[in-house]
Amino acid sequence: MSRHARGLLITLVCALAGAAIAWWAATPGVPAEPDVTERARAAADELRDSHLYVEPSADGAFTEEELSRLEAAAAAADPQVFVVVWPESYEAGYRFSSDVLRQIGRLTGRPGLYLEVSPGGDLSSADIGITGEYFSAYGTLDGEWTSARETTRVLEEIEANDGREYELGEDTGSHYWGGTGGTIAAGLLIGVFSGGVAGPLILGGWFAVRRRRART
Repeated sequence: MSRHARGLLITLVCALAGAAIAWWAATPGVPAEPDVTERARAAADELRDSHLYVEPSADGAFTEEELSRLEAAAAAADPQVFVVVWPESYEAGYRFSSDVLRQIGRLTGRPGLYLEVSPGGDLSSADIGITGEYFSAYGTLDGEWTSARETTRVLEEIEANDGREYELGEDTGSHYWGGTGGTIAAGLLIGVFSGGVAGPLILGGWFAVRRRRART
């Protein structure tokens, strides 16, 4: 086998290995779902007929006018948006915001973008029942929290979500890489670059060993 052919073979092997590693990293085993929490059930009951739920413990955090604006924007968006407003809690029966948002989405049976708004805390999001281009809303406001500033931020996120390309149906692939196809393409690209570096190194070492053996 010629040196050029060996280099191509090593590059191909590295490319396939890179694709396999990217696929494994993007599609880990799905852990057992946590039990549905009462918090999720209460939110889902309200969101079956609306696009905004405010937990009683968060009453007064936003004005009625601000809540009306959020409700109207969420209902008009495509994909549609469902907003959950409640304080952050580490004792509500779930570990991550995405867990409870998925619970709510499954209970409502309404696909779209689910937003968790915690006054003074993090803003979180999750696509439920749709496969679409990558979108994420996360983080806290810089500086002092006010309902007006939070309302503006949530409205901006809803506007950014509006018009995204999407399809109905849950996707178990990586949204970060653009779905399953993007994950494979990214893995192949990583593998090709790895092969371009690893191939010459491996070949150089192989020829060095052969030359040393030929001298002895």
